Amino acid sequence: MIFLLALRWHIVICRRNRRLSHVNSECLENKLWLNVEVQAQSDCPQVDDQTPIRKRRSRISITNDFSVKRQRVSIGCIDVEADPLPRQEYGDSNVEPKSDRFIASRSEPLFPMDTTPRTNRLAKVFGLADDRVLNFSDPPSSNTPDGKMLSALRRSASQLFHTPQTVHPTSASAHLAKRRQFILALDGPGIPQDPWAYPLAWSRKNVIAVACGHDIYYQNLDTRQVAHLCNLPRPSMGRIRALAFAQDDKPHLVSLGTSTGYVQVWDSEEKKRLRTWPNNDWMGVTSLSWKGREFATGRCDGKIAMLDIRMPEEVRKFKAHRGDIFGLQWSADGKYLVSSDHDGIVHVWDSRNMSSRIGKMKHEGAVKAVAWCPWKPDLLATAGTYPDGNIQIWSTSSLSSTVTPDPLHTIPTDTNVYSLHWSPHSKELMSTHGLAWDRPESSRDRLPATLEPVPSPLTNSITVHAYPSCRRLVSVPAHTGTVSQSCLSPDGTMAFTICYREEAMKMWKVWGCREEKEKRESAFDKFSIR
Repeated sequence: MIFLLALRWHIVICRRNRRLSHVNSECLENKLWLNVEVQAQSDCPQVDDQTPIRKRRSRISITNDFSVKRQRVSIGCIDVEADPLPRQEYGDSNVEPKSDRFIASRSEPLFPMDTTPRTNRLAKVFGLADDRVLNFSDPPSSNTPDGKMLSALRRSASQLFHTPQTVHPTSASAHLAKRRQFILALDGPGIPQDPWAYPLAWSRKNVIAVACGHDIYYQNLDTRQVAHLCNLPRPSMGRIRALAFAQDDKPHLVSLGTSTGYVQVWDSEEKKRLRTWPNNDWMGVTSLSWKGREFATGRCDGKIAMLDIRMPEEVRKFKAHRGDIFGLQWSADGKYLVSSDHDGIVHVWDSRNMSSRIGKMKHEGAVKAVAWCPWKPDLLATAGTYPDGNIQIWSTSSLSSTVTPDPLHTIPTDTNVYSLHWSPHSKELMSTHGLAWDRPESSRDRLPATLEPVPSPLTNSITVHAYPSCRRLVSVPAHTGTVSQSCLSPDGTMAFTICYREEAMKMWKVWGCREEKEKRESAFDKFSIR
């Protein structure tokens, strides 16, 4: 803009000087002709009495906006074809204009009144023909360099207002997803070659115990000392199939169940046997779950027996399932007990009356993995094996003893799921997997009777899902074989996994602890009301 004003002012001064010297300005088309004519006259001989040649005055004048004299404007003097700025006579009414929202977008006339052929040529000479300064028009196309630069500036400006998604420090995305490696590996020679067994247990005193054949070994993870706890004296007692530590005020007590039905309770600190319950029907123990000083045992005949360390006999026993009980766990508040069997049936029992069933769920495959939510006691997660392969989440408020309810959420995995754990610090669910298979596209096609494994990211892995979105957060290959069992650490941040094929155990950092905020001291804490 400043340059155009200076150019016009220079033209005005030149015109005033020419008026003073009585020299008429010539247009750019006649200037070359005049130079040729003057050169021709200089070559010819001069005649004294010859009448001087009168120069033609150009009728083309320079537009002067600062002159007081009114100028005549002729439509014939406008060079329409030389207009360097492309215009659209008719615009699309459906397209929203892209001009600045703070400057009105006004339409340009077809024949601008302040443009002459001379000003167009001068603008071309000085490179101002394509300048868009103070031109109320649409921005350049995105294909041009200017358009690309404008798009880049818009993207950079939008990033200033974009808030990146933050990862919670307790989430598995901040720990397991970043490390993706185990912290500690331990050998377990002689562990049961059975994916339905529970040979691993982790106490609240940070002691890990493992059943190896007829013996139990444990290690204090704080001191890293390994010790031998007990040994079954007679082969008729069978092999140790299930282990479980007490959870409440007696975390040093550990119970064991054998393949022939014997149940014992040991003190891991004093290495002393406290109680033994003989097997009268020779039905093997498949699962154990503690509640205070009592614990429930699941057996191969589908019965659940309640035992108390203060009583030498069984407290009660009732028929719960038709087949082997693979899953057994008390809820966090101790009100409900969940049990699952080989047929995929899941039952929920009331602790006030163990013989009364309050809920029944169904899976298409055998169910071993069951888990109660610690921060929402009525939330239950179950998972089935082949041919089911689904993780289902239920609510005890919607359970019925007669009608099978619908799950709140279903997470398809198409793998064998053998264990589930809710995080006590975040709304996430961890699962351990075995072999995977392909599900047919058509619902009419049924899976074969035997499992045909296929490669999958979930095969033999640890996987963490978000709740309630059920989105998969991280999946890490844990072992070369089936991850048959897992257990959480006392603080709920780490997990131990076991693989009977490798005869090895691995410890993983899965979650983080929630930071405890200091409680603000209130005036009500200092004073009391009488």
